[in-house]
Amino acid sequence: MKRFKPLLSLGGDTVLEKAVNSFLKSGIKDIRVVVGHRANELYPVLDRLGVQTIVNPNFSKGMFSSVIAGVKSLLPTVKGFFLLPVDNPIVNRETLEKLQSTFFTTEFGIIYPTYQGTRGHPPLISSRYGNKVMSWDKPGGMRALLEQYEHDAINVEVDDPGILLDMDTPEDYRQMLKYCGDTDPQVPTEEECYTILKNANTSVKVFNHCKQVAQLSSAMGNHLIRSGSNLDLELIRAAALLHDLAKGEPHHAQVGAKMLVNYPKVAEIVAEHTDICLNPGDSSITEKEIVYLADKLVIDDQIISLQARFSGPIEQYKNDQEVTEKIRQRLSNAERIQTRIEQIIKIPLHEIRKVDLGGQG
Repeated sequence: MKRFKPLLSLGGDTVLEKAVNSFLKSGIKDIRVVVGHRANELYPVLDRLGVQTIVNPNFSKGMFSSVIAGVKSLLPTVKGFFLLPVDNPIVNRETLEKLQSTFFTTEFGIIYPTYQGTRGHPPLISSRYGNKVMSWDKPGGMRALLEQYEHDAINVEVDDPGILLDMDTPEDYRQMLKYCGDTDPQVPTEEECYTILKNANTSVKVFNHCKQVAQLSSAMGNHLIRSGSNLDLELIRAAALLHDLAKGEPHHAQVGAKMLVNYPKVAEIVAEHTDICLNPGDSSITEKEIVYLADKLVIDDQIISLQARFSGPIEQYKNDQEVTEKIRQRLSNAERIQTRIEQIIKIPLHEIRKVDLGGQG
């Protein structure tokens, strides 16, 4: 995926929230989330959810080390546990209830949900396998371990195609969005954005600029979502990738917007990426403000400060009052947006650039 899966948006939540809520909706209270890689980014979401966090210091050894950390944390009174990777977040309440019913009415210790005969997630596993998990040292992780006990496994057919959906690739993610009713034909995929740029004969220089604006926009969007903002990351990324589609043309923002007639949501953001209309009393942040600010923070493919971005043009046009006023208005709008974002995420933007974008800026 090349993106941090737990914090991608899905069905109005993050992927992590979607996974946790699958269990909460079925009445399961003891939910444990094992964290390791980029754990600090997950803590605000986990605090909101009120679930137990298990820190896996050995996460670099692979997924099975997180399974071990989770199993170690279980109390002796626990009879069984569901095991759900974060990139398999969509499970119906009825599926979980059916698995539990089978667990408590049969002697089987491993209960798999299946859809049209194919096993999916999450399996429900008896705690009698806890010691086996913690002592397993052969290749293949949890899958290989469970394969040793097929005689103790049962398949439970469910009407829930979500159990088979994962997020190994961007296309997988797009299919998951579509399944959740979250996908929007008005928002092109990243691959479609690249095709649009190629067909518009976009220069390498502009292409690299657009990619950097998209990376910065996505980083800001991720932090805002973690802080409770309701944003569409796919819309942010598509608009950022395409914002300079018509660069070089007079009034290129409007020209680019007209070229995106099939994607009206993206076109609206592209049309305002040079000059944005801000309501004085509005403190909200939308996808439009994020792309506007990111564009102002990037020259060519380098992230800089707003002061560095605007000091040159202000000096260059100091004798043209009309142009200077427009430049100062753009700077003022960008500063207001930056202040809003920093107030929401409670860290300065230059910290995002250091952590998320390899120290740029």
